[in-house]
Amino acid sequence: MASEQSTRSPRERAPLSIDKGTAELGEIVVFIDGRSETSGILEFAGILAQEHSARLISVFMQPEPTVTPAETFARGKGMHSMIEVHQAQLERIEADHRAEFVDIVRRHGIRSESEWRSLPYLSSEVGVHAYYADMVVIARPGYASETAGPPGLAESLVLSSGRPIIVFPPRGTVSQVHRILVAWNATRESIRAVADALPVLVRAKAVEVLLVDHERNRAGHGQEPGADIARHLARHGAHVEVRRLSSGGKNVGHLLLSQAAAFGADLLVMGAYGHSHLREWMFGGVTRTVLYEAGVPVLMSR
Repeated sequence: MASEQSTRSPRERAPLSIDKGTAELGEIVVFIDGRSETSGILEFAGILAQEHSARLISVFMQPEPTVTPAETFARGKGMHSMIEVHQAQLERIEADHRAEFVDIVRRHGIRSESEWRSLPYLSSEVGVHAYYADMVVIARPGYASETAGPPGLAESLVLSSGRPIIVFPPRGTVSQVHRILVAWNATRESIRAVADALPVLVRAKAVEVLLVDHERNRAGHGQEPGADIARHLARHGAHVEVRRLSSGGKNVGHLLLSQAAAFGADLLVMGAYGHSHLREWMFGGVTRTVLYEAGVPVLMSR
């Protein structure tokens, strides 16, 4: 059973006054693939863009064509007709999402230079659209495959884009980011995640820095685990609390998700951990659990 090892420090809660304009998101890119269960992702990205007065770019990725068994035998005019039907379906799907995008830009008063882009199925240019964004929002993968193989788009962007990626869950709750849970273990990945998340951290009403089994990395934490990162965030204006837990041997990924739910987090911030095996990237256990099972948006950075 997870146990709490220390309590919050009042000293860590005191925010310092700063000009929050120094930490801004200028451009947010949201990827859409036409799945109905990710319909809230545009609204979430729109709220984020409004909060930061950011330019919003929506990249629509044409979904994989669906072919019925009967259509696999189509030839000649039948093949031509089938292609026309599928193209019309794709155009309707994109038109619906584009109309939603236009409505969100209008309702939230998002900057006029916001943009809609469209990419064909399996386009090799997908990653390029993420490279120059300050924040990327993409749908959470639907399940975890136990077979190592080429990573999907979300996995690939998290591991290789060099940009902070917010993974939005299916049927996720759309809201402003007021409460943020930071998974902190004083590693390079978690340091990078906190730095990338700073623009949203300084605007949150409550930030909780959570350390799990901190004794495993005593050298990185210093004398009072969590205190240094809390002071760092407080200097930037964040309202910070620190909590330390022991996993008791339980799955740390599940513990993070349960603590995010208990805290009422609108966003979980964490570093992404992975390793290269036979020239393919594989996620570490905690990252994998959170990436595939999170019920709240997760900002991952590497």
